[in-house]
Amino acid sequence: MAAEEQREVEGSHAILQEIKRGNEALSQKLDAKTAEINHSISGLKTVVDGMCSRITEAEERISTAEDKLTELDSHVLRLMKEKDFLVDKVDQLENQSRRNIVRIVNLQEGGEGNDPVRFFTDWIPSVLGRQHFPEPLIIERAHRSPTFRTPGDKRPRPILICLLKYQDRDKILRMAAKTSREKGGPITFKGEAVMFFPDLSANLVKRRKEYNYVKKELHAKKLQFSLLHPATLRVILPNGEKKFFKSPEAAASFLRDFPGGD
Repeated sequence: MAAEEQREVEGSHAILQEIKRGNEALSQKLDAKTAEINHSISGLKTVVDGMCSRITEAEERISTAEDKLTELDSHVLRLMKEKDFLVDKVDQLENQSRRNIVRIVNLQEGGEGNDPVRFFTDWIPSVLGRQHFPEPLIIERAHRSPTFRTPGDKRPRPILICLLKYQDRDKILRMAAKTSREKGGPITFKGEAVMFFPDLSANLVKRRKEYNYVKKELHAKKLQFSLLHPATLRVILPNGEKKFFKSPEAAASFLRDFPGGD
């Protein structure tokens, strides 16, 4: 009996030893795995910390770039305003430099002869009325533009006449318009209509042409009008009231509400 109990005790002790060794082995394996996991977590933490640092740096750069873009937008807007101002200024200066020039259109090619200055000094007063020109016109130069005629183009080239006094230019344009109204038709040269215009910059010509559709409406309504320098439309109403428009859109809007309009 005692021997049997002894064997049981020894067997239990052996089992406990096996369990202990198993626990120790498991503990070692767990420690090794835990250490491995901790090492991996430490590596991940380093990577995450690096990514956070890079993200923070990227956010700072983006913020700086956005601030610079806002500043650049402000500069661009300012430069565009300055550009528009300078373009207008150059256009004004160009038109001032043309202030003394009359442009004659559709005068027969070669009709001015070999001395255009002498020809126009006499011809202009003769067709517009010598009584309006008590003093001889002083013409500095007169020439066709462009200088060379395009092959195949049969239209007469325009003539540019540069006068010494801008008052003479204004008088010529004024008397040409008056003469056409009184005659009920254009001024002619050898049976062909000849027209007198101020010499304007390309930009100003474009702005004035924008009124063309409004002019047609004014003619249809039999309203008197004139296009003032540089590009202001003056309309005289039947009661004598004068209206001034700085844009064709404003004039068109007025005509829509005018009695008899569309």
